[in-house]
Amino acid sequence: MLSNEERVRVRRFYFPHHGIRYAVAHSALRRILGQYTNIGASALEFTSGEHGKPALTNAVAHSGQALHFNLSHSSDLALVAVSLQGAVGVDIERWRERIEPLDIAERFFSPYERDALRSVQSEIEDSEPMLRGFFSTWSRKEAYLKATGHGISRGLHHFDVTMARTPDDVQAELLADRLDPTAVERWVMHNIQVAPGFSGALVTARGAGTEAGPGAVRLFDSPYM
Repeated sequence: MLSNEERVRVRRFYFPHHGIRYAVAHSALRRILGQYTNIGASALEFTSGEHGKPALTNAVAHSGQALHFNLSHSSDLALVAVSLQGAVGVDIERWRERIEPLDIAERFFSPYERDALRSVQSEIEDSEPMLRGFFSTWSRKEAYLKATGHGISRGLHHFDVTMARTPDDVQAELLADRLDPTAVERWVMHNIQVAPGFSGALVTARGAGTEAGPGAVRLFDSPYM
């Protein structure tokens, strides 16, 4: 089902299992999007926005509405977001213990987020809350940049998101964007509980949802993975 360009990219991965993950995730994405369109999965054509965000060039949903989507994969898990109500961004991150969260946060996080992460370190000696806090913040920031169509080159420190401290702390929120003061009014952030040892986030245009109601998000396991 993959395009020639996608096949070339699969072969370029140094480690074969990385190529397999890419191939499976992108094949599943094509089959999922194929369910929303009148075009076969292998015939779908993609283009990239100014900052690299993929979009369909030759398909719309059965309803005639524009089809918005986003893909993220980490380790052996992938998330696909699909919307008929506006742009979406999704990110999944597997926790990696051999990192220094505070050192990375000093380079990429906002002052508010760095303070939030430091408070976890000062309050709790266990490493799991620190990993959860760091990767929940990172996934929410990535999902926001992907929803807006900006690359990471836009900078991660210009906006603030909430951080998950405990397994029950699932409230995700965009608090401020100093380069776009109206962003908080236009975007909604959602925590996605994926699996133990992973953090996930989804960002949707405010008001985007399903027949379940404005802003509603439905989660389901894909039969194609």
